[in-house]
Amino acid sequence: MILALVRGMRSMRVVPIAAAALLMVGCSGPAEEPEPPTTTTTTTSEAPVAATSEPEDPDASPIEWDVAPSEEAPGVPGDEGPPDAEEGDAEEAATAAHDAVVAYFSTDDPEQWWSNFSKHLTPAAQEVWKYTDPRRVPAGAPEGSAEYGLVSATDAEITIPTTIGDFQLVMVRSDPADQWKVSYLEPPEEVA
Repeated sequence: MILALVRGMRSMRVVPIAAAALLMVGCSGPAEEPEPPTTTTTTTSEAPVAATSEPEDPDASPIEWDVAPSEEAPGVPGDEGPPDAEEGDAEEAATAAHDAVVAYFSTDDPEQWWSNFSKHLTPAAQEVWKYTDPRRVPAGAPEGSAEYGLVSATDAEITIPTTIGDFQLVMVRSDPADQWKVSYLEPPEEVA
């Protein structure tokens, strides 16, 4: 019957379409059934224990897990997080952030702006800010006291209030003996 259909189609010049359809039908035969899994039995001297499942009580309090490190567990390098801030770290980070914002606003000499501002930035932050046109930087100046977020010996979140709004900065340094640098600087929404 299929052959007769193909001969009839040949006269209508639809042979390529019919051949493609037959090929597709031929390729979609019944799927092979997977082999049943093999089972092995083992004998033990213990009697099987039935699993019991208690229904969940919606009024029951959730299980609290104690995840405090034990003295027996070995420490993994990097698990301890950044070192705690020492006395004066927050103030040093705030001073460096203040100086960076002052350099940001110092646009009197556009030729010198980038060299003055970039020395306050990490290499990654320099990549972000290197295309800034200093003529588009608004006039402003820091005012008021810096506000501190989280501060460690190597990271600090600092807010510098200015005449045009608050600048959010993340200050970093690799080692507590290094100078603080701006890793992230976000001008006020009105400026951005």
